[in-house]
Amino acid sequence: MRSISLAGFFVVVLSLQPGARADGLIYQLPPDGTQVRYDTEGTFVNNGQERMVKGSLTVSSVGKTAAEGEECRWIEFKNVFRTDMGERIIIAKCLVPEKDLGKGKSAGEHLIRAWIKQGDSEPQEIRDLKGRGARMLAGYLAGPPNNPGELASSDIETLPLGKLSCAGVTGSQEFQRENGSQTIHFETRLNEKAPFGVVSALWKFEFQSNGQVVGSGTTKMTLAEINTTALSELPDRN
Repeated sequence: MRSISLAGFFVVVLSLQPGARADGLIYQLPPDGTQVRYDTEGTFVNNGQERMVKGSLTVSSVGKTAAEGEECRWIEFKNVFRTDMGERIIIAKCLVPEKDLGKGKSAGEHLIRAWIKQGDSEPQEIRDLKGRGARMLAGYLAGPPNNPGELASSDIETLPLGKLSCAGVTGSQEFQRENGSQTIHFETRLNEKAPFGVVSALWKFEFQSNGQVVGSGTTKMTLAEINTTALSELPDRN
């Protein structure tokens, strides 16, 4: 069975009502400058070996601009992965029309442009989500799934907002890639007090190549911090 690297695996990867669907991580659009940080933890299984990963995912609105006749928003995602092999940081900055950001929308299908920076390397520009460098954004900007479901409401304790009653939504997405496909099953907890709508999420991954599963894993995200003074970490990429 073909194997994939740990880094490659996680590069692929983190007013609301119960009828909402599992639409990535952007269920509502807060004022520009809003930033949230999720604590993350997950597992990766490859060739029967399991590895643990901890870290964080930061989602920020870092600018408004007009492009292609639309009012748009720069959304930035910063992933920090910590394993026994060390720390890895990946930053993605993407420009999407405001009308395509939110519940029931397909932000990834309306991406105008984006940049990805991995570690100390120079940022690379991307224009769609099918290339290798864009894999991290696929789940974050996913549209509604074909098989939406609901979970009973549950109370979740958060550091910035205290205890919240959160509706639960589920669904799956399959993304075609240059050398195979990936499937993500989403279980997402929602509350309108969370700036982007998402309080916590559990994602289960499976990666296929040539009809074979080449990797699998899970990642859990929990809201940990909110601020309203976000600045881009890629200020010269617009």
